[in-house]
Amino acid sequence: MAEKRMSTLVKLLEVLKFEKSEISSIYFYAIIAGVVQLSLPLGIQSIISFVLGGTISTSMILLIALVIIGVLVAGLLQVNQMKLIEKIQQQLFVRYAFKYADTIPKLNLQDVDNYYLPELVNRFFDTVSLQKGISKILLDIPAASIQIIFGLVLLSFYHPVFIFFGLLLLAVLYLILVTTGNKGLQTSLEESNYKYKVAGYLQEIARVITTFKFSRDSSLHINKTDDYVSGYLESRTSHFKILLFQYWTLIVFKLLIISAMLIVGAILLVDQQINVGQFIASEIVILMIISSVEKMIVSLDNIYDVLTSVEKINKLLEKPKEKVGNHQLTNGNAGFAIEVKDVCFGYSSDRLILKNLSFNIPAGSKVCIVGAHSAGKSTLIRLLSGAYQNFDGSILINKIPIDTYDIRSIRANVGVLLSIQEIFQGTIKENICIGNDSITYEQMNHLAEITGLKQFVNSHKEGYEFEIKPIGNHLPDKIVKKVLLVRALIHNPQLLLLEEPWLGLEEQYAKKIQTHILEQLNDKTIIVVTNDAAFAEKCNLIIEMDKGAVKSIKTNNL
Repeated sequence: MAEKRMSTLVKLLEVLKFEKSEISSIYFYAIIAGVVQLSLPLGIQSIISFVLGGTISTSMILLIALVIIGVLVAGLLQVNQMKLIEKIQQQLFVRYAFKYADTIPKLNLQDVDNYYLPELVNRFFDTVSLQKGISKILLDIPAASIQIIFGLVLLSFYHPVFIFFGLLLLAVLYLILVTTGNKGLQTSLEESNYKYKVAGYLQEIARVITTFKFSRDSSLHINKTDDYVSGYLESRTSHFKILLFQYWTLIVFKLLIISAMLIVGAILLVDQQINVGQFIASEIVILMIISSVEKMIVSLDNIYDVLTSVEKINKLLEKPKEKVGNHQLTNGNAGFAIEVKDVCFGYSSDRLILKNLSFNIPAGSKVCIVGAHSAGKSTLIRLLSGAYQNFDGSILINKIPIDTYDIRSIRANVGVLLSIQEIFQGTIKENICIGNDSITYEQMNHLAEITGLKQFVNSHKEGYEFEIKPIGNHLPDKIVKKVLLVRALIHNPQLLLLEEPWLGLEEQYAKKIQTHILEQLNDKTIIVVTNDAAFAEKCNLIIEMDKGAVKSIKTNNL
């Protein structure tokens, strides 16, 4: 766990390094404020000396004014610190929002197959905890540290015995951190784990609301929620016990140190080693130091929250990314030539889905992949698209291994329709173009006519600006498929990978799609997964798969 703590601390430092200039300014203001705040005990000491003299002089009035000005200046410095903290909080939110948006599409699909990504993305909300925690840490910790250091230095000028108490104070603070810090972070992480388990399960209940709504008086959802909540309460109680121990240690130590310093101060005053003004000033400084130590101990809870937030936020960001090669796949007019050599692949190491696949697809070929359910057809399409990169054997595109290409250049030249693809919240146009402003309405209309999407578009006054949602609008499956099919075709890709593209569509549009693929895209390489025998006979190659292997390859002389 010590290694975990250190790695988490390193991650926190990595976060803070982007805010070096703001943090440096915060510490600068804290130092100035710490020096200015010492004007209070020193000013009171001098004022008492004047009061004991029994006269009200101009010097005393000036001292009072200086003390008031010192309090005002310290307040202004704290306001400037708050402004810098607000800037840091905004920058943290913006940075992590764009990090998540940039990272998610680059994740290695094979490595996140075992995760429900929407639930994993919930860790982004720890940015709010990070913002609040960073705010308190950067405001309270610097101010408290400076007050402790300057206060101890000032006390040492009154009498050397105060140096001993100062060192004892620092030693106790260090022991509290060393003995409880590691356990505190561990229990905080456990608490956070259960928090996300509770949130994740509630999200799951919401996702399948009809299942639980029509269940027969089932209490399964309540029982499972109770299990997760019980785990959360146990871990939170364990974490609170750590905090409670730290607070009790502080209370006991505070009683002892105040008692000792009052007694020592009184003895020094009686022995006339310090005067009344110094005695009162020293006690004020002592109270300031104790208050600062208390502030640091109380801030430990925020420190745990910040470290936990950093760990949680990075859970998604640290997931393996897709390998990106250096070779660029050029955008030409001809389709790709594809060569598959002895390819083996499995979602887990103990079970192969694809076994020793080998075949060649000449550029511009129309290929139909057929086979029974679970033959490996969908997995093969995913490998050819570059979605899964950890496989044995080799896949060559234009005689160059697929893993040496810049994956972005492959995606720019490949149109894909997979069964796992979905629409996202946005307009029809956004779902089709995905940010490509060069696509015209004429292009969209042409493909919408072929797929039958045009009828749906015309039925809404917003047209292509009609807002669709993943679930809320209850779009028919065939409309979703038409949107995805237009998306795959719209970029005029050199390679088309289509999985059951007309399954569930009206017969007239299925024929139009087939005609478009076979006749209008005759120079492109097109691979279609379908058991449509009539379409297969119109293709150059028919690859039949069975149990993850190539059963037969048929060439049609068209």
